[in-house]
Amino acid sequence: MAVSGICPPCINLSIRQFRLKPCVEMAYPRDYEGYPGRRIPSWIGERSVNIVVIIVVIVVVGIVSSRVVARVPAGHRGVLLTFGKVHEVNLDEGLHIIAPWQNVVNMPVMIQKAEITESTASNDLQEITTKLAVHYRVREDSAWKVYQTMLLDYLHLLVEPVIMEELKATTADWSAEQLITDRPLVVIQLQETLDNRLQPYGIDVLTVNFIDFQFSKEFWDAIERKVVATQDALTEKNKVEIARYQQLQAIITAEGQYNVTVIQANADAQKRVIAAEAEARKIMIEANATSEAIRLITSRMTPEYAQYLYLSQWNGILPTTLLGSIEDIGLIIDTSP
Repeated sequence: MAVSGICPPCINLSIRQFRLKPCVEMAYPRDYEGYPGRRIPSWIGERSVNIVVIIVVIVVVGIVSSRVVARVPAGHRGVLLTFGKVHEVNLDEGLHIIAPWQNVVNMPVMIQKAEITESTASNDLQEITTKLAVHYRVREDSAWKVYQTMLLDYLHLLVEPVIMEELKATTADWSAEQLITDRPLVVIQLQETLDNRLQPYGIDVLTVNFIDFQFSKEFWDAIERKVVATQDALTEKNKVEIARYQQLQAIITAEGQYNVTVIQANADAQKRVIAAEAEARKIMIEANATSEAIRLITSRMTPEYAQYLYLSQWNGILPTTLLGSIEDIGLIIDTSP
């Protein structure tokens, strides 16, 4: 009868070794030293070998796969290297099959920010501490070129030194006051300059932002005094403008009154002229009528009619002196007192 295992009561622990009781010897014969034999079933040995082989194959396949498959994440371009030599190619995002002796370096091409704090000076020798933020990116078609010349350290090797140099050069073209009042123009000038400097290296400048300008206390005191003086000047100027406006208003009022007077005088004169012309026309008409009447009377005058007119106007008093015969009724001279 075979025993499938060793029961716990049958094990006698010793400090140096385990000794098996006779109940175990029924399942395992003793070896040449007198201890039970340790036989491993054949099926267990064959399966162990298969498992080891599978594990080795999986490890080898994993190692080989990691060497022949390269992954380029989003926002990057892959730079292909063969024993350290850069290939003039940019791998797009995704998986790529490469040779085991090649490797891929992921070059960032997303938008990046360089923030600089630098002490500069304006053209009027005012010391300014400028905090500047520049957004830039490596061009996708120039990733391998940037890596070949600067590896991944292009920010410290190129971008930051160029920004600091051009920032000092740009602020030196403007006065401290203009850096505040004409900031958009300063930004345009600096962005164009940085873009022209970095483009040959495969880097584009997208935006430039002045985060802060810090001036000296003396400058701010001078600005305050200037602002106060400007406000005072504006106040006096406003007073002058008010007086000028009042004077102009008085002139306009006087001119209006003058124009009204002139218009009224012209109207009166015109009325008198019209009245005079009407009177003259009336007199002329009356004179013409009288003249026409006289002409008509004269053209139709007969001795009898003349005698009639004379008699119609006679008052019945005979003259005291007659010249000529009574028949002719010649010249009558009135000698009455």
